Amino acid sequence: MTLRWMTLALLVASLAPPVGAQNSRRKVRRPPGEQAARAGSAVRWRQGVAEARAESAKTGKPVFWYVPSIRRSPMDRKPEIDRYLMGGPFSWPAATALLNRDFVPVREVARGELAERHGLRRLEFIEPGYLVLDAEGEELLRAQQLTTFHPRAFLAPLERVAGQPAAPTGLPFDGIRPETAAAVREGAWQQVLALTAAAEDRQTAAQLWVRGVAQFRLGSRGRAEECWQTLAAAFPANPLAWKAALEVEGHGPFVRGFEVYGELPPDAVPASPSGGTRAAPGVYSEGDLWRRSVTFLVGACDEDGVFRDSTYDFGGTDGLPNVHAAVTCLVGEALLAASARSAPGLGAPLRERVEALLTKLRAKAARSDWLALSDRDEIVWARAYAVRFLRAWGRRRGADGEDLEAGLRRGVAALIALQPETGVWFHEYGNPFAIATALQALHGARAGGVTVPQENIDKGLRALAFNRTEQGAFSYGQTRPGRKPRASVEAAAGRMPLCELALYLFGVSDQERLLAAVESGVRHHDRLAEVRKYDDHANRLGYGGFFFWFDMLGRAEAIAELEDRGARRALAQGLRAQILALPEVDGCFVDSHELGRCYGTAMALLCLDTIARASR
Repeated sequence: MTLRWMTLALLVASLAPPVGAQNSRRKVRRPPGEQAARAGSAVRWRQGVAEARAESAKTGKPVFWYVPSIRRSPMDRKPEIDRYLMGGPFSWPAATALLNRDFVPVREVARGELAERHGLRRLEFIEPGYLVLDAEGEELLRAQQLTTFHPRAFLAPLERVAGQPAAPTGLPFDGIRPETAAAVREGAWQQVLALTAAAEDRQTAAQLWVRGVAQFRLGSRGRAEECWQTLAAAFPANPLAWKAALEVEGHGPFVRGFEVYGELPPDAVPASPSGGTRAAPGVYSEGDLWRRSVTFLVGACDEDGVFRDSTYDFGGTDGLPNVHAAVTCLVGEALLAASARSAPGLGAPLRERVEALLTKLRAKAARSDWLALSDRDEIVWARAYAVRFLRAWGRRRGADGEDLEAGLRRGVAALIALQPETGVWFHEYGNPFAIATALQALHGARAGGVTVPQENIDKGLRALAFNRTEQGAFSYGQTRPGRKPRASVEAAAGRMPLCELALYLFGVSDQERLLAAVESGVRHHDRLAEVRKYDDHANRLGYGGFFFWFDMLGRAEAIAELEDRGARRALAQGLRAQILALPEVDGCFVDSHELGRCYGTAMALLCLDTIARASR
């Protein structure tokens, strides 16, 4: 055995889980505390739609029906998305005043005849959302798929219905000086701190809130929470104190990345919110999206550079550190791509923040001490995406130190240590897309000069190919020995490009199969897109929102490997057009709220970067 192989073997042994290590799938979802649970209660909610309509008939005010969920919804985290609304828009003083003054607000889950009358069905109305009704129950306004809470985007449609002028500062908080509001909208966070430093400002609930916002966006979550704790203690009866308590506990929309305040182009908010919080078509150029997305990402991590906004806990709460590590590495890879771009919108201050963050992320990706090593449900993503990130660094910037190669070697050893004798890599269960992700990461490492044992590659390839049907579809879970894989192309189209690409990279597929997989993904894209904002398997084919950007990146990277230049460019441009139609009102991206806007934004940028290379 050579010294290099002995070193690799020792690394594999050292990364194996200790005997007796626990791997729990228990989901610990703690409810808010007493003060935090009051968030949103400043809105004077009526008991039901019937009561609200009766009052509307007397007062002439329209009914604002907040729909936190609908009957038989496939959404898994209904309490969480409800808290985002209650701690977000329904805690803003401007929204509270508008709803209490000009509407009859009611909060009721849509069920039965009422839901049927208004077409509030799964796949047709994705919560959270609202309806505005007149006294006869006729619909005046509809909003759904609310995943980005921006003051202008939320308030403007309601102000139009109520015949009220737009808020003069564009921010929904009382007691904010105009210069402070302007600094918040511009993202000038150091200026916000300076403007809120005076003693008289520290005694204002709204000033304490935005001061905490500035600290958070500057990467100091601890100081942000100190501001909000001070607010909650000093103004216990103020609705912003309840919001602050919710955010400190980690339940709120701001710390989860859904609440934003930046300046928007005049035409960014669609005339109707019926399509959700997606930006109006064509308002953002690709350069705009890079600048806005990168600005959001550099202000969304904790002091140590880790992005902890995701609540994805299908593999148990003990797996969340590995989910956060995976998202962090994907953000790192996206920021590397952004740094390599020459777009003038990425000015010097933003580039400095990107470089400082990348330095932190590179160091983390090469280590294991930030992972939950006993978890076996989500750790494959943390390992594979760390390898991807380090390989992307080497590809874009060169191996500028021994630590990069050492980190890659450790990452390869960690992935190999996760592979059982069957060859089936897994996350919550053995499956083809986990195998494909691991193989793709190992292919990149090998291309970067790291030795990868062929035996492990071959086992993975055999396991992956075993799941492919004669039609080219890949099963959802691992096919049992002695059985044939079962999957329809329609149901498997999202994962087909990724899985076929992994086989192709190692020479056990061909261009014809790869093109067919990509074309299947394109042909059945609507099945994937219709569930984008659900957080669980949602349609009859088993697609869930958490597959959207995952499958889109797999498709983009498969397109980039097509040799037919005409087909490659046409498919790349088609995918690019789809992505450019998806930004939220602030120029960022999301699919499942559980995975979060940092994940969605990073994946969208990686898709755009890959498509740019494929279009040449």
